[in-house]
Amino acid sequence: MLVLGSVLLPVTSTARRVRDYVFDVVGSVAAEDGSPLEGVEVILQVETPVYEGVTPVKAQRLVTNKGAFIFMCLSHSAATKYTITVRKEGFQPQTLSGTAPPTGHHEIRLRKL
Repeated sequence: MLVLGSVLLPVTSTARRVRDYVFDVVGSVAAEDGSPLEGVEVILQVETPVYEGVTPVKAQRLVTNKGAFIFMCLSHSAATKYTITVRKEGFQPQTLSGTAPPTGHHEIRLRKL
């Protein structure tokens, strides 16, 4: 109770429970013949923020080593929509989309220009 002058006011607090979900998108990038590609730029963009620790993230970028990539964060949403764009010089870029969780797993083949 909060006392203001001679008026008693009830003080209430409503705690909102937040549930965390594991948001992860994994995959590999290869040439048309199946050989892994190194140095591929993979860009993740999400519709609603995901979190690295307590830091909100709307986009992440990485460059692959041996063609593999993984983005792993936390989300307050049971279904977070995302897009990934994959680029490498000399190859046609690709953009894919999905929803995670569950884990988004992508096997990507890039076509030479």
